[in-house]
Amino acid sequence: MSGVLVRAATPDDSRSIAQVHAQSWGEAHAGRVPEALSERIDVDLAAWRWSARLRGATPPGGEPLGAAWVAVVDERIVGFSSAGPARDADLAPTGAELYALYVLAAHYGAGAGAALLEAAVGTGPASLWVLEDNPRALAFYAKHGFAPDGAVRDDDRWGGPLREMRLTR
Repeated sequence: MSGVLVRAATPDDSRSIAQVHAQSWGEAHAGRVPEALSERIDVDLAAWRWSARLRGATPPGGEPLGAAWVAVVDERIVGFSSAGPARDADLAPTGAELYALYVLAAHYGAGAGAALLEAAVGTGPASLWVLEDNPRALAFYAKHGFAPDGAVRDDDRWGGPLREMRLTR
């Protein structure tokens, strides 16, 4: 396996990002969320939404993307991240928010996650939302200076609700 290359995502990456999202969601959340939630990720719909976002549009029913990056190993996308301005009104508008960071389990610990995090939010003030019951993600973000700030929410976009906590740095 060669090293990790992180680069800006392009519209041509849309299907690969959607596939990585579907697979990595299942890998990261197995046993923590109902299996039916993982099965609801529609790769075709997600690829279409990513394509629109990476072209600068906001698809119907979707959210603005911000910027996006992919991690590539051996010419294959193995992870992605996206980030933009903090969306929570109680946070400083100068901070970034990590909207998404997913890496295939086969590439855990190989530097893709850290490289995607740095590409997305740098090393300055930032925030993100993560499932409360995700010890691996919580440890990863703690290693990179993030800590819970006390904010929690129930995310029902997936038919949940899923309990999330906000981490800030």
